[in-house]
Amino acid sequence: MKKAFLSPLCSALIIPGLGQVINHHLKKGGAILGAVFVLFIAAVVRLYQIISAIVSKADTLPPDPFTIMEKVKAEDLYLLQLITVVFGLLWLYSVVDAFLAGRKLDRIEKSNRP
Repeated sequence: MKKAFLSPLCSALIIPGLGQVINHHLKKGGAILGAVFVLFIAAVVRLYQIISAIVSKADTLPPDPFTIMEKVKAEDLYLLQLITVVFGLLWLYSVVDAFLAGRKLDRIEKSNRP
């Protein structure tokens, strides 16, 4: 019962893919961790592009944070929303897969005990 509890908890609360690594599914865990990293970098780059475009068009220097937020809300945030949905689905998959694999490993370990 140890891995069935620990691995999904690590995937849910620390970083998706860590539960797979704990369950010794290194390729799957590495792929999930890599995908999370790529999604994070894509979100940061897109957010930087949006904010830098807003700041460069600002009338006053330094721009008011509330004005920046209003302009960010007016921007097309489709790509950021898509990244968020893909991350959410990847996170959910990681947690469920870690739980199922951990439960299977716990059963195998229990059956191998003398």
